[in-house]
Amino acid sequence: MHLSPDLRYVVQVAASIALFVGWFAGLRWFQRRAESMQATPPPDRASLPRRLAAAAAAVLSSAGLLSVATYAASPPTAQAVTASCHHIAGPFHSNRAAIFNSAGQRYVPYGINVTGLAHPLTASQIRSRAAMAGTVDADNAVIAAAVGLWCSNTVRLQIEQDYLVAVDGTVNRPFLAAIQSEVAYAESLGLVVVLNDQTQLTPAHNGQEFMPTRRSFAFWDSLTSHYKTDPRVVFDLYNEPAFVSTWWQWRNGGVRNGVAFYGMQQLADHVRHRNGARNLLWVEGPHVGGSLRDAWAYRISHDGPLEYAEHRPAGPHTPADWYGLFGYLAVHNLAPVVEGEWADYARTNAGWACWDDAPKSVPVWLRYLADHRIGMIVTKMIPGQLIESANMDDPTHIRSNWSCTTGLNEGAGNQIRNWFSLHNG
Repeated sequence: MHLSPDLRYVVQVAASIALFVGWFAGLRWFQRRAESMQATPPPDRASLPRRLAAAAAAVLSSAGLLSVATYAASPPTAQAVTASCHHIAGPFHSNRAAIFNSAGQRYVPYGINVTGLAHPLTASQIRSRAAMAGTVDADNAVIAAAVGLWCSNTVRLQIEQDYLVAVDGTVNRPFLAAIQSEVAYAESLGLVVVLNDQTQLTPAHNGQEFMPTRRSFAFWDSLTSHYKTDPRVVFDLYNEPAFVSTWWQWRNGGVRNGVAFYGMQQLADHVRHRNGARNLLWVEGPHVGGSLRDAWAYRISHDGPLEYAEHRPAGPHTPADWYGLFGYLAVHNLAPVVEGEWADYARTNAGWACWDDAPKSVPVWLRYLADHRIGMIVTKMIPGQLIESANMDDPTHIRSNWSCTTGLNEGAGNQIRNWFSLHNG
């Protein structure tokens, strides 16, 4: 019998779910039997969510639904797996500089940036569920590794705005289905899912989409219609706002080169009040997210719960500089703040990606974040950045020959993973 590509994809997904459900039932039987035999599990026993993640990757792979040739989500080793890693779910609320859920647990994000839905895809790809399958598979492998190998409680999905909605607001249903698939998979592993509106990689970015536009409103109209009451979903309203000359414009909008744009206050108002979203909101600062220096003076009002997000701080790699850029919000208990996107890996002429003093500054950076209960999302799970090879259990290291040289294949992956395990384990 001949099946269309779309129908064949549905059948594959259904088969993989059936396999996974059967596997899970068996796992629970063995788990109950083991628990009846001994009250205390061995110290090196992996937590259920982490074993589920690794097993899910294997099941999907057996059904042909993970691109394991490119992204190998290897089962965690005894050394890689901590006794347990914490998971948390909303609904979230803020109290000064902290985010809590309804059970009173504090939410500090530790997670991985997932980029497949934001990077260049063809028009034919984004309009076909079958054609999007490879992208979804690769992203799901990263999601599985985030929880199974990296002790994350969060993933941040970067989503290209223009792939989801047309200029007139029409929603691209196959691309929306890809988003929904990744969100559902991440949530099934117990992760908080941050949805991020990304425009940087489109031709329109520098001229028109450097700040929110009507298309950004349409983007959130679509996603809030599906996730505005989902307690595990966070809305990161706009990726790395740029090309604004004043903080007032960042907050309230304006005109640049004849192009009108909205401010972050207007976008937050639209999502919270027009669309009725209850989710935690992340708001990034200007200068491509690199500063929150005056965010409190120009703070977003009446749209909580809300957390400010900073990306890749520039300038001296010192606590004094970090305090001025974003840390003051936490130090003075003013508002929640997260390091929403960070990386440190060997790369030539890219100070935002590579710290030349990383052997000394990275440990100080991680200690600064921990001391102030500031979470971090890191990017990204590819060789040369977080990992050294296609194996996602193979983190990069900063070695004695460290330099900001493309091709050195070194980075802070191992330190990041250990930091996640220390504070989220």
